[in-house]
Amino acid sequence: MKAELIANIIAAHCSGDESSFKTAVEALAADEDKKGNSRVSSMLLDAYKGKNITLMKKSDVAQPAGGGFAVQSAGSGVFTPRDKDSLLELYDIIYPDISLSDVVLPENQRKLLLQILEERQNNSKLAKHNLPPANRLLLCGPPGCGKTMTANAIAHELNLPMAYVRIDGLISSYLGQTSVNLRKIFSSVGNQNIVLFLDEFDAIAKKRDDGHEMGELKRVVTALLQNFDNMPPNVFLIAATNHEHLLDPAIFRRFNYTINIGYPDAKQRSELIQRWFKDYAVETEVDIQKLTDLTADRSVAQIKELVISAAKRYVTTDKAVTMEDMIELLIQQMTNNSNGAGVVDAAADLKAKGVSVRTLAKAIGMPHNTLSYQINKLTKGKEVDE
Repeated sequence: MKAELIANIIAAHCSGDESSFKTAVEALAADEDKKGNSRVSSMLLDAYKGKNITLMKKSDVAQPAGGGFAVQSAGSGVFTPRDKDSLLELYDIIYPDISLSDVVLPENQRKLLLQILEERQNNSKLAKHNLPPANRLLLCGPPGCGKTMTANAIAHELNLPMAYVRIDGLISSYLGQTSVNLRKIFSSVGNQNIVLFLDEFDAIAKKRDDGHEMGELKRVVTALLQNFDNMPPNVFLIAATNHEHLLDPAIFRRFNYTINIGYPDAKQRSELIQRWFKDYAVETEVDIQKLTDLTADRSVAQIKELVISAAKRYVTTDKAVTMEDMIELLIQQMTNNSNGAGVVDAAADLKAKGVSVRTLAKAIGMPHNTLSYQINKLTKGKEVDE
């Protein structure tokens, strides 16, 4: 009998049916009480209600180096719903350790985030006036510009765990299963104080009038909107997309705020470069202003990777990183370390930003006259096309 009751609990959990899960837990507690195990019965009911629970410490979870968050380790006793067929978990529970001060944003965007945090922290005051705090935020912008980092920082500032939705588990090839998975996710987090993060949001929220999409995706968008409308205020939803132009128009009005995070401006780039050089303890002979100018149109992630490459060079050579080193590493990044392809284009771009052809030729390993000829040929060709 007990095995059947436990099986019912597991089945209810995997289906994402909170009502069935509660009924199954109460049935197991009643069974224990009937056997005279009143203490066990009380423990089961208290556990379901969230009482007397020892919360998992950060030391109990895996801490990926530099990741900015801790991923819940397997076997921690916290269960998440799964896709029925693939059995993949629909989200991971993570514990971000990135603060808002770690995120470099324009001042107006930082003020908006602080405003949102203040609303959440003054929830009881707002409730007295029947005012709901903001709990839906859409982050847009190109890859690598800090959307995920910003989401992690918000969760950290709110002192809440984050349910990071796994797109590979959410989207199913079976008709109707993706909508079921969405319902499982929202049902699972509905009674928790938690940040729900939907990354790659456009994968499930595309325009319903797109003729290239099948009817299944249109049903998914409808299901998503319904779940949004029924979401309780204790859940803070953050969605992120690189392709906001693909989103269904009805999606936007479901969010309290939308923030477009673009490439960092000159002030931000300078701050990031100096911060990361300091963080990695890199000895440099670099003109920060010049490097700031050269990294225009680079994402936050690309600039950080550039500094990391410089740090590795410093550690392995034990020589101060020079401006010539940074130009060489920048060209490698711009060309994806390819053998020749795109090198002249990268050199032409940097020349337009003030780097001498002689310096570029040295960084590329190409004769000065040859590179000068190739750049002139390339730029004249572009002028003709224009």
